[in-house]
Amino acid sequence: MIVGIGTDLVEIGRIQKMTERKKGLSRIFSESELAYAGSDSTTLAGNFAVKEAVSKVFGTGFFGLEPYEIEVLRNEKGAPYLKLSGRAKQMASAQKITKFHVSITNTGELAQAFVIGECL
Repeated sequence: MIVGIGTDLVEIGRIQKMTERKKGLSRIFSESELAYAGSDSTTLAGNFAVKEAVSKVFGTGFFGLEPYEIEVLRNEKGAPYLKLSGRAKQMASAQKITKFHVSITNTGELAQAFVIGECL
């Protein structure tokens, strides 16, 4: 059963500025995400869009959550999947969300994510 659906758009240029300044990245992205993406602002923008979309699945936005508690990782084929920690993990458990379906797409200027939270 679908518990929630979230989507978000992020300007890649906004994330590019953050990577150039190297300011605030650790408040948003985990060490694993930063290691995978390096300074690729397109990948980081897609990850940030996923984090925002997940917070919409929860119905809370980032209220009570830290963005780095929602990690966007990649499997061996490069497909995104989530690893939750802290309050994000607690919220998923409280809402009985057992699976997230994640889709990310990028254009030259925007990264978009679509996330479905499912209770199996």
